[in-house]
Amino acid sequence: MVKTVIVGLLTFFSVSGVLIAIGNIFEIQLLMFSFYEERPSGFTAGGSILSFIIGLVCSYLVGNFYQKKKMSH
Repeated sequence: MVKTVIVGLLTFFSVSGVLIAIGNIFEIQLLMFSFYEERPSGFTAGGSILSFIIGLVCSYLVGNFYQKKKMSH
C-alpha cells in the first residue's frame, strides 16, 4: 500500500513538473503557473491549474495500474 502511494505521488509531481516546465519554456498559457503579488490589496495568484489536474489523473491511473499489477502477482 505504501509503495502504491509513493508511486502515485512521484507520478503526480513528475507529470505536473514536466507540464509546468513545458508551459514556461514554450510560454503556453494553459500549462503555466505563476504567482503575482500586489501589496496594496493583498495578493493575487494567476495561471492555469490544468497541469495539476492532468498530473492528478495520471497519478490515479498509474496508482490503479500498479495496484492491479501487484495483486495479480
